[in-house]
Amino acid sequence: MPHVRVSGLPEFVVATLSGSLLEALANICQAKPEAFILDWINTSQYRDGVKIEDIAQVEILWFPKDPETHHRAEKAIREAVLAAYPSTKHVIVMFRQLVPSTYYKDGQHY
Repeated sequence: MPHVRVSGLPEFVVATLSGSLLEALANICQAKPEAFILDWINTSQYRDGVKIEDIAQVEILWFPKDPETHHRAEKAIREAVLAAYPSTKHVIVMFRQLVPSTYYKDGQHY
């Protein structure tokens, strides 16, 4: 926890991001990098029958954070994605807040 879900990028790019990006996010959140989980979602995006290959989507599922943390995390994500895969034209970042009492790990909720 937090969970980072990435789609619209090749798997090798997401594998690369699993090091530097998670470390940057951990620094922003004052957490350990191993607390983060990065998922690669293998999807295809289409518009008007044409495959879209220049949009990356990153979804962060975490407990509530202040707006400044969102801004810093979005910037770190955007910069990391563009550095790892320069042909990306658009980086969409979505933050989803989890309710601690509804999140369980190994039978225990937060």
